[in-house]
Amino acid sequence: MSFKFNWSNFSEAFYEEARQLLTNALNNGNLPDSIVDRIEVKELNLGSQPPELDILEVGDLGEDRFRGLFRIVYQGDAHIALQTKVQVNPMKLRRSEISLQPRFGVLAADQPLIVPMLLRISQVRLRGTVLLSVSQHRGISLVFKNDPLESILVSSTFDDVPQVRLFLQREIENQLKVLFREDLPAIIHQLSLRHIRPKGGDPEAKNHPLESPHRGFSSGHPLARGHRTRSTHFSSTGTS
Repeated sequence: MSFKFNWSNFSEAFYEEARQLLTNALNNGNLPDSIVDRIEVKELNLGSQPPELDILEVGDLGEDRFRGLFRIVYQGDAHIALQTKVQVNPMKLRRSEISLQPRFGVLAADQPLIVPMLLRISQVRLRGTVLLSVSQHRGISLVFKNDPLESILVSSTFDDVPQVRLFLQREIENQLKVLFREDLPAIIHQLSLRHIRPKGGDPEAKNHPLESPHRGFSSGHPLARGHRTRSTHFSSTGTS
């Protein structure tokens, strides 16, 4: 059994709120030393291709709620563009590598040099297993059973410098793993409360703890133990 998504155009209000929440999340905590300014989400597009969800097990089912175990695969065309400023010195090549490169451009600076950086993340590939809980009144919560990030494409102002390009690719991949595990679920839970909760729903839902997706599975079930609650937002219209 699989879900069919109504992956319609998301409103500008939705995108504006999502950009702000992502910006706050990206600037929360310790940033790499090479980043010397706030990270701003300049563009966010969820693309035209929805994720694929296959139902593996149903834990609870009602008219206004659903809880189950899914396999999720995403190979869509979503992308995000970020802007910040970086100091090039922390990204200098090792001395043995510098000697093989022409002495020109920002990497040849003798003093710290602050430069703007534009960065685009696309070709996001996800594959994993998730526990999903959907409630019209409590929003949507989700638990990733594994690290879902398979690969991404990172392009930036420094694409012409191979060593820096590889450095950024590794850093962004590591940051996204943390984002999927910690920040993104909370962001999407907030969006689900504002954009899917029907009028007349529980006005105090945003003050309630997230409903655990584990409820509905037996206590002995391996999926009912030892996992933190996360949340996300999907726009689904039914099953087939």
